[in-house]
Amino acid sequence: MEKVLILTETIGGNGHFRAAQALAKALDHEAPSVAVDISCGLPHFSRQLEGVVRKVYLNTLQYAPGLWGAAYSREEEISEALRDHLSKVISRKLQDYLEQIQPQVVICTHAFCLGAAGLVKEKLTHPFRLGASITDFDVNGFWVHPAVDFYLVAHQNVEEKLHQKYGVPLERIYRTGIPIDPDFAKDRPSKEEVREQKGIKPDPFTIMLMGGGVGLGPLERAITQFQADMPESQLLVITGKNKSLLERLTARFGESENIHLFGYVHGMADWMGAADLIVTKPGGLTSSECLAAGLPMLICRPIPGQEERNSRFLIQQRVALRQDCPGAIPQHIHPLMQAPKRWEEMSLRARQLGKPHSARDAVKIILQHM
Repeated sequence: MEKVLILTETIGGNGHFRAAQALAKALDHEAPSVAVDISCGLPHFSRQLEGVVRKVYLNTLQYAPGLWGAAYSREEEISEALRDHLSKVISRKLQDYLEQIQPQVVICTHAFCLGAAGLVKEKLTHPFRLGASITDFDVNGFWVHPAVDFYLVAHQNVEEKLHQKYGVPLERIYRTGIPIDPDFAKDRPSKEEVREQKGIKPDPFTIMLMGGGVGLGPLERAITQFQADMPESQLLVITGKNKSLLERLTARFGESENIHLFGYVHGMADWMGAADLIVTKPGGLTSSECLAAGLPMLICRPIPGQEERNSRFLIQQRVALRQDCPGAIPQHIHPLMQAPKRWEEMSLRARQLGKPHSARDAVKIILQHM
């Protein structure tokens, strides 16, 4: 049986893992005879190393985000050293694993295991094709490895950077978009109908507030300001896996008629279909989902590094606004309510930029390399 192995991680939220799930779902639909495995590389091959990396990453973002941004800006020297070190640590166990399952294609939705896969690629008795699915609207050197046979990228800008800065041949780069759940490609009823299905009011201007899979972001401060400045709006607040935040918000806002609070939700395509605008962090997966749903974004306090670069791209494309002061967010959004045409134009640009069929298109490239 032909096999595809998808290597990913959950460090830094679950966007990389969601991309892997989207690819697996599309593979199951497009080529049901192909076996698909998803493996989180670091915990599978070195649980101790995964714990160290996770702790350092989350603590840096919480206590010294500027340090992460500074490291990201020095990507050339840091990415090569870190990639090579991780590759050597992981490669031996990865080689044993790949010899055991013998995939025809290995695709990485996180860069941590990409170098290790490249190291062992030529050593196996059953060689495989190696792909990289880059999950942001920019790329750093950590993703680049001479053993990669094909790259799946979000946009022409990423293609140009890979080619011009890193010398990747154009024939190895495919503008499929960041893989998102194929559910985003389905036709949906109107926003009003979706809201009624979700049990919320169909008429008010509806704003989704979301801080990513771990519920990061200044949600409490923003909600308070929405109550004061835009009481006529309706809020859908999604806290992700942050249970303590959900409990705190429920204790404070649970009785409010126009504030709907949720933890981790499934069927994100439906939830985004119910909203007029989203306040969020610009992770690559979340941003791609918003674009596919035609959902204008207001970005608040992106993480220095990859999210900062995503922010610049989305603002340049005029599908997003930015306001890093939570108390000023409603004032930033209110003009869109007063000028529906401006909101409609942002929504249209988002749909034009979005790639709802990204997972299916990525799978076509994967199958070509089997």
